[in-house]
Amino acid sequence: MATTHIKRSTSASRLVNYAEKRAIKKDGLNLDIQYAKSEFKQVRAVYGNPGKTQAYASRIAFSPLEFNPQDPHDQTTVLAVAKEVYAKAYPNQQVALYEHADTDSLHVHAVIGAINLETGQKMHGNWHQYRDHLVHITDQVCQENGLMVTRPDPNRHEKRSMAEIKLRAKQQPTWKDQIRQAVDHTMQNPLIRDFQAFQDDLKQQAVKMGTGQKSHLSAIRDQLQVSGNQTRA
Repeated sequence: MATTHIKRSTSASRLVNYAEKRAIKKDGLNLDIQYAKSEFKQVRAVYGNPGKTQAYASRIAFSPLEFNPQDPHDQTTVLAVAKEVYAKAYPNQQVALYEHADTDSLHVHAVIGAINLETGQKMHGNWHQYRDHLVHITDQVCQENGLMVTRPDPNRHEKRSMAEIKLRAKQQPTWKDQIRQAVDHTMQNPLIRDFQAFQDDLKQQAVKMGTGQKSHLSAIRDQLQVSGNQTRA
């Protein structure tokens, strides 16, 4: 069984520096792992692709019930499975893989170059699309290798305050539900590719998002603003 995640990063070198420090094994796709930082940089220079996103940080963690972090054979197997996952998910991307054994579960950090080597274009989509794509491939590869596939817990529910529970019992919407629905709707929009577009789309749905030291997420309805500093979503 394996769990995974993925997120954007403005610095491929920073991701490599972090992952490389504690790596027990490493490997690469479409690059020489010994020169990962310089090769990421070379590809960006060749294609001259502008934008803040240089790479994507991803990680696959494997169950300690299936792999022992201290077993050399398990370490080799885990890195091979992770490499197969990323090779299928991102066949035209540069991917640097770093395996860690510093927790109860073996896990592999992946630094995925943002530029497609065939088209010269950056990855397009949103966080949900990236994650769903990677989860699907991970489950597929795990199943092909005789490993358990991660299943969502049907009994796991989102925590809610007593006030929300009472409103739900009366079949009345809460401001938190309105925010959740607005954010879910925005995240499913394939045209949302940066933070500003994310904010603008939410604003059109009467949700104002503030950033900074006193960041807040507020639902605005009938000119009533409920601050996230008072009640957190």
